[in-house]
Parts: sequence; structure tokens; C-alpha cells
Amino acid sequence: MKLKNKTAIITGGASGIGKATALLFAKEGANVVIADIDERNGKNVEVEANKIKSNLEFVKCDVTKINDVRNLVSKAIKRHGKIDIIFNNAGIYQENKFLHELPEDIWDMTINTNLKSIFLCSKYVIPHMIKNKYGVIINNASELGIVVEPESPAYCASKAAVIHLTKVMALEYADHNIRVNCVCPGPIDTPLLRRSFRTEKDVRNYMKNHTLFRRLGRPEEVANVVLFLASDDTSYITGAAYSIDGGESLR
Repeated sequence: MKLKNKTAIITGGASGIGKATALLFAKEGANVVIADIDERNGKNVEVEANKIKSNLEFVKCDVTKINDVRNLVSKAIKRHGKIDIIFNNAGIYQENKFLHELPEDIWDMTINTNLKSIFLCSKYVIPHMIKNKYGVIINNASELGIVVEPESPAYCASKAAVIHLTKVMALEYADHNIRVNCVCPGPIDTPLLRRSFRTEKDVRNYMKNHTLFRRLGRPEEVANVVLFLASDDTSYITGAAYSIDGGESLR
């Protein structure tokens, strides 16, 4: 019960890494509030958590919209009285195009979802953490924030920015006993990743040629690292970026 009596917000919690982390946090004793625009799958996660008698609730929220974020934070505070942890996980990966071919709306949507959402959610959670003199913020960056690939200019730029934003936040809030770290997943078997491949053969070829373990990572493998960073086991770690990529960045 590493998170007993802690309250955590997880954005993008309706599927993939967010869902796996939400269920793990709930099993570890946390009060969990998940936010997502996907109401159907968000409610399904809520039902799944209730089956294991865990305290988890879903709030429909577009994390790029200031009023939605305010509502999310307000509901968490009203119900639980505090926010100890936030996992800024929501993100998108849009069209594979070179920069000169990339539509402006795709650029804006990617930056808003992957970066602005972290700004907004952190902005409205941090005052509560300062008040309580305790907080843990974990941002979901990406392996592509460290290394790059073609036809992903908006995604790579947004995720590199998340890593640097994490470091700035760690500097700014250490005096308030707030730790800020990020995870940098590589190829994790999520709906988001699957949509970037045309066929199952493409997935197999990618695993064979890119990862040292010749397989995709599991969402639960990322969730375990997020739990580690959220727990008091990492009370002396801040401003760090953890790669979870099966060694892909080495290749």
C-alpha cells in the first residue's frame, strides 16, 4: 500500500498507460481521479476499479481547456480535501508528415494536448500542494523527447519541451517539498501506438528491428515506474527523466 491515504489525479486515464497507472495506484491505496475526454472508456475504468473495491472516479475533462481543468481540480479537492500526486499523462500522436506538409491545426492540437495540458493541470494543482507542503508531479514525456525520428516534428518538439519543463518545475518548487519527474516511454503497446502502424506485420518488423527485447512494452511496465516515482521510495529524486524504451534509444 505505497500510496495509502494519498490522492492522485491521472490525466488520459481511460486507456493505455493512464489506465494501467490508475488501477495500480488504486490497488496501492490511493484515492484516484482519472480525467479523459473518452467518457465511455473512462466509466469502464471506474467500474473495473470498483470490482476490486478501490476508490477511483472518472471526470470527463479536456485537459487543453482551462475551465475543464479547474473543474477537475475542484472536484478532486471537494471530494478528498487534497491532491498529493498528479500524473500528467494525456497525450496524442497525430499524422506522420514532414514539417512543411504538417497542417497547422495538427501542430496546435499536438502542442496543446502534450504540453499546454501539463501547464494547465500543474498550474491549478500546485497551489494545493504548496498549501500542504507536499506534492509529487510526474509528466509523461517520450523517448522521442530525447532522440528524434522524421515525420514527427510536432510530437518530438512537444515531448522534448516536457522534459525541460519538468526540470524547470523541479527547480521552482523544491522549497515547497514538491518533487517533479518525468517518464520517457518508448514503444508501449497502447491504442495510441497501434494507430501509428498500418498492419500487424509492421508492428512485428518494428519490434524486431528497434527494441533490444524484440517486443513492445506493456502499459503496466510504465505504470510500475510511475508508481515508484509517486511513492516515498523516491523522496530524494527530482528533475529526472526515466527512459522506459526497451533499449530502443540505444539502437
